[in-house]
Amino acid sequence: MKIKVRWKKYLPLILVGGAIPAVLILSSIFDWPERASIPLLVVLGIIFAAMALWAYANRKVDGSEWWQDDSASGWRGY
Repeated sequence: MKIKVRWKKYLPLILVGGAIPAVLILSSIFDWPERASIPLLVVLGIIFAAMALWAYANRKVDGSEWWQDDSASGWRGY
């Protein structure tokens, strides 16, 4: 029996999403200056948003899409 493991596809998204609260917590514990933590949070937020949009757009992909042409000619012959 083949079991789909969906969380492996979203592991980078989970890691980047978990890094945002980690940076917030670590910056308050170690008293990092806001000059260092805010740009890091902005960059992590942009990366997270891009990855979430990509995961949402490709959530139902199965590999049989029309743009995956083996000959790369653009003409499928039918």
